[in-house]
Amino acid sequence: MSYPDIPSRSFADWRQVLHGFWPGKPKFTEKDYPSLEGKVVIVTGGNTGLGYETVKSLAGATRARIYIFSRNKEKTLDAIEKLKQEVASEYDVRKREIGFIQVDLSDLTTVKPAVEKFLAKEDRVDIIINNAGVMMPPQGAKAKQGYELQLGTNVLGHHLLQRLLDPLFIETSKTNPPGLSRIVWLSSTAHMLAPKGGVFWEDINFDKVPKFTTNVKSQLYGQSKAANLIQARTWSRKHGYPNVISSSICPGYLNTDLQRYATNMEKYIYKYVLYPQRFGAYTVLYAAFSPDVKDGDHSVSFGVPAKARKDLLSEEVGDKLWSWLDKETDPYV
Repeated sequence: MSYPDIPSRSFADWRQVLHGFWPGKPKFTEKDYPSLEGKVVIVTGGNTGLGYETVKSLAGATRARIYIFSRNKEKTLDAIEKLKQEVASEYDVRKREIGFIQVDLSDLTTVKPAVEKFLAKEDRVDIIINNAGVMMPPQGAKAKQGYELQLGTNVLGHHLLQRLLDPLFIETSKTNPPGLSRIVWLSSTAHMLAPKGGVFWEDINFDKVPKFTTNVKSQLYGQSKAANLIQARTWSRKHGYPNVISSSICPGYLNTDLQRYATNMEKYIYKYVLYPQRFGAYTVLYAAFSPDVKDGDHSVSFGVPAKARKDLLSEEVGDKLWSWLDKETDPYV
């Protein structure tokens, strides 16, 4: 078995990579957010890192009903209490309620029960932020169903969650003005490291590559983020609801819990080149709210339009991935 074919980067690709190091200040911020009175927002992985900051901005600057979908109940309930205190301190908003739904996106059997629990609480969902993720875990790390952990969590887990939420999400979108109902898929500029066409179909889990080098590790992460970008572009084409905007983002080069598997040397370097996770929330909420974002767009830090790698843009690439994701998640619907 050989290594995956990684396309060379164009000038525009390199420009996007370098943008992450010097992104400038966010321009679309809390002053620009809608009130979202009576609306419902879901943030996966909202108990930590970028998701935590996204929930805090939502709770402080909007009146949406917010739900965190995450794995660890104790950690999330603690995070919610901390969020309430910080929202009161930073935004002068008190007694803010934030809901919690327990789900482990690395275990597909937990997704449907989580959605059923949510549906028992709410009769609408307006915005879904598919934020939770894993980055470059140790070699051999697997999701519950045997997929490579990043593929299983970042891609399949979110695909199934979105699939099960779609009926309510689509019905809600019919009652909303165009562009209010949105799906934000957390991709990354690391999608540039993905195999040609986004996915290494010959060996999707990278189990047979000759040697698991640092480059291969990055390519495996890049594959999951390319898949998220393709999901964002393909959702609307598969569903055909013009009121909905489905888009992807690279939130920025951020110092978050995603670096938990980095070496000590890498963590030392990251302190000097990465931005505080708070800034990434501005990218997320730019994609969630900005009138400048259109269906299928890709945005980068901290609220700037960008382009995906060209080989990821074809309908053929989207159809192949979508068909595989549907087939793999069919048993859990």
